[in-house]
Amino acid sequence: MENQNEKKVERMVEWAIEKASHNKPQDDDMKNDKKKSHETEEEVCEDARFEVEISKDQMYATIYIVPPKGGKMVSFDNIISELEKIGITEGINYEKIREVLEKGIFFTKVKIAEGKVPVDGQNAQIKYYFDIHKELKPALTDDGKADFYNLNLVTNVKTGDLLAEIIPPTKGFPGKTVTGKTIPARDGKEIQFRTGKNVTVSEEGRKLFSNIDGQPVLSDGKISVLQVLEIRGDVGPATGNIDFLGSIVVKGNVKSGFKIKVEGDAEIDGTVEAAEIVAGGNIVIKRGTQGGGKGYLRAGVDVTARYIENSTVEAGRDIVVYEAVMHSNLAAGKKIKIDGKKGLLVGGNCRAGEELVAKTIGSPMCTYTEIEVGTNPEQKKKLMEINQKLQTIQNDINKARQAIDLLEKLKDRNALTPDKTILLEKLKHTHEILNDQKIDLIGEKEKLEMMITSQVRARVSASNAAMPGVNIVIGNASLKIKDKIDHVTFYNHEGQVKFGTYEG
Repeated sequence: MENQNEKKVERMVEWAIEKASHNKPQDDDMKNDKKKSHETEEEVCEDARFEVEISKDQMYATIYIVPPKGGKMVSFDNIISELEKIGITEGINYEKIREVLEKGIFFTKVKIAEGKVPVDGQNAQIKYYFDIHKELKPALTDDGKADFYNLNLVTNVKTGDLLAEIIPPTKGFPGKTVTGKTIPARDGKEIQFRTGKNVTVSEEGRKLFSNIDGQPVLSDGKISVLQVLEIRGDVGPATGNIDFLGSIVVKGNVKSGFKIKVEGDAEIDGTVEAAEIVAGGNIVIKRGTQGGGKGYLRAGVDVTARYIENSTVEAGRDIVVYEAVMHSNLAAGKKIKIDGKKGLLVGGNCRAGEELVAKTIGSPMCTYTEIEVGTNPEQKKKLMEINQKLQTIQNDINKARQAIDLLEKLKDRNALTPDKTILLEKLKHTHEILNDQKIDLIGEKEKLEMMITSQVRARVSASNAAMPGVNIVIGNASLKIKDKIDHVTFYNHEGQVKFGTYEG
């Protein structure tokens, strides 16, 4: 019995020793794992990091924050100290910095400082006290006829009336970068009146007054006051040709073979036959023109008539007809509109810079009628002239710059004589003037290019129908109509003339 108990105890001791030997490595592994875990925790314990970046033009600065890993978060004071260290002093958005920290905006560039953009001053402007954009739009009666008797074409002023005033230019406001550098701004430029006839400029040069009773007009940038000539009968054998500096009102007709030339407006109560009328302003023909293939009208602004037959008509802006245009050649800088009861366009050639609108274009007899929109020859010619002027001015600028550089080198060597010193100052002044002229011309060029580009959106519309035999040219594309198309608008789409439902 004792031997059995002793053997049992021995087996338990052996089991305990074996168990202990198996457990020891596991305990060691646990200790090692804990040690490694502790070491890993120490390794990943990092404070937050941030970077402030200034834009190339120094007009703004951003912050980029990497969050902490078991370490400390960046503080508001840390960021402010860094801004001071790298020289950011202007336009700091303290609220945005606090927001970034409070909301924990990480791994994102956030703008925290912004400079002040310079604001150039406004150029002087002319305020006009008379209507320089008068539009002639006769009212239509119930039966579709136009009332040509209440156009108020002529604007009258009295001696001493104020015509225009110059609003002075304003100063520019300089800007600042986030690092405190001043960015200069340009002051607005002065302007002067371009005076025509019968006007007086005030002593300070900022107001313009009329010297006579008459009609104020603005032509080629010049302000004039013109007298109004009234012809109570016809312009014909009794009057001869008329060449007048002001405006004219003819109560009768203009007979074949006679000419009227005026700087202002021409208003004809009757009919114009195979005659010639040239006006710097508007031409209004209350009845119409029967040109017999020889009639010629040219207006600096608008031409308005009841009808036009067998005539050539040119307008700087719009041509508006209230019955029909037949077998005539029309050219308008902007629009041709044929309205009223008939609104008919048939035969001839019509060109408009922007748009042509009629009720019916062409005829059931397939009369050849050509329409071209989207081109303005005057604008293209002017653009070419501006480009030539810019080239000449740039050449002059280059020559002046070369001469200035040469004289500046002599000045640095104290080898500049008194006469060369005077020449240097003159060259600098010339260089500045040429640069101003260049800037002005570039502005004109950009406006013209924008106007020419916008003409791509030109269109031709017929509210009733467009007939076979009509050839439509829009920009660089054309379309000859073979079948009648009702209620239609034509336009240029990707180099082709397309058409859709009428757009008024």
